[in-house]
Amino acid sequence: MDFYSGLLTERQRDLLTLYYNDDLSLSEIAEIDGTSRQAVHSVIRRGVEKLTEIEASLTLVSQHRELNNILNEIKLNVENNDCKKLKLLIERLDRSLNRSQEGDS
Repeated sequence: MDFYSGLLTERQRDLLTLYYNDDLSLSEIAEIDGTSRQAVHSVIRRGVEKLTEIEASLTLVSQHRELNNILNEIKLNVENNDCKKLKLLIERLDRSLNRSQEGDS
């Protein structure tokens, strides 16, 4: 949610935060929100659908995870002085960055 929360309505963002980050039940959120459990469920479901659609289109979360994985592997291989593996990781990083730039054009 961190990547795209600004694209949600304030209500969606608030209810998703209560549900996922604060681990409140739908009933607890409904009481806080002054609405029904069903209304809360509907807002959360629409928010999740919107986040899913945005990620499918932009893939920022998956790109971030991929780059983080490469970075962690680079750190590990720097400690091990594995130059061959580092070269492969740099090439992988380069390909990944080029893919994300192609999506920007």
